[in-house]
Order: sequence, then C-alpha cells, then structure tokens
Amino acid sequence: MDRNQASVRVSVNPFETRWTKPGQMTFLPNGFTSVSELAAQIVKDTPRCEILGAHGVGKSSLLRALQSQLDQQSISNHLAYACGEFPHDGPPLKFAEVKLLLRESDVLFVDGFEQLSWWTRRRIIRYSEKHALALIIACHQTQGLPCLVHLAATETLVLKLVHSLQQAQEADEVVSASDVRELYQRFGNNVRELLFACYDLYEQRIATGQRTSSQ
Repeated sequence: MDRNQASVRVSVNPFETRWTKPGQMTFLPNGFTSVSELAAQIVKDTPRCEILGAHGVGKSSLLRALQSQLDQQSISNHLAYACGEFPHDGPPLKFAEVKLLLRESDVLFVDGFEQLSWWTRRRIIRYSEKHALALIIACHQTQGLPCLVHLAATETLVLKLVHSLQQAQEADEVVSASDVRELYQRFGNNVRELLFACYDLYEQRIATGQRTSSQ
C-alpha cells in the first residue's frame, strides 16, 4: 500500500454519524436471537407491544432494523417520531396524524413515545386496541403494553459493535478493546455517547499519529 492509499484509509473516521446513525449500523441482537425473530413475533403474536431501554441504548436502531425486515416481507409499515428524528426537538405528533398512519400501515412504529402527552399516548394505545391495529412503541418506561424486548448494552456487545464499525470502513483498530472497556465503565448503556467518545478518541489518535491494537 502506498502513502496515498494509507492516507485515504485513516482519513475516514468509522464513528462518524453517517456510519452510526440508526439504519446505518448492523443491529447486534442482545437478549434475543435475531431481528427477523422479533419481526415475526410482531406480525404473528404481539401486534401491540413496546421496546424498552435506557437513553442511547439502541431503540431507534432496532426500530429501523425491524422496519427493514418488514419491508423485505412486503409488509407495509411506517416509522413515526414523537417529536421529530434525532435530536427529537420537533413539534410533537398529534393524535389525528397517528390515527391516519395506523389506518394506512400494517405496522406503525413510534419512536420516543414518552415525549407525547399522557393523554395523547392513551388515545393512541386505546385506538390501536379498539381497531386491532399493529402499534410498536419505543420508550424508557413501560406504557402498559406487552414488552417485545428490554434492551441493555453489555460490554461484550459494545466490543463487537466498535470492532465491526472499524472493520466495516477498513480502518486501523485505532480504538482498542481496552479503550472500549474503559468507555463502557463510563457510559454503560448509553451506546450513543460511547460512540461519540470513540469518534473523539479516533480523531485524537490519528492527529497525533498514535496507533493501538485490539487487546
């Protein structure tokens, strides 16, 4: 590999948002066998359910992965954001909007469900139950629906994720396993913040010419 090729190789930070935002990363199952298994459960057994998990643990990524699975099966679906896509600072969804989406989709996903008012949340759930419509919500705390999965980020899972992101961009293993273990102790379930920290660490190491190897 010549110098120009080497320069190109390290110029792409594998932790940039374009690689880590929901829908871009391969979702790594934790606590369940596969995304396809969850999708099948939604279609056959649990058309109204919730995905629980702490902030930044990967709920939005899982919703995107489930949506992709349903698309492959030609099952109409829609992913709605309670207050806009990340950083979720848009106007809250109105009940009339959600009602229309429920009617038009075989499955409706709602991300950030808790950001809606209590009254709006209750109306949406009751409407979906009354008309036997499929509703999958992502939230931090239970909203009274059956739990499809409760996400948690283990150290092993985060190690796999960081390794796969660097491997996907054919980048040097600049952020090592020991780095990830240290960051996991700091951020725990907040994988989003952990990946932001990986981005900063990668930039610092490249700027100073440092290299580490996975440990």
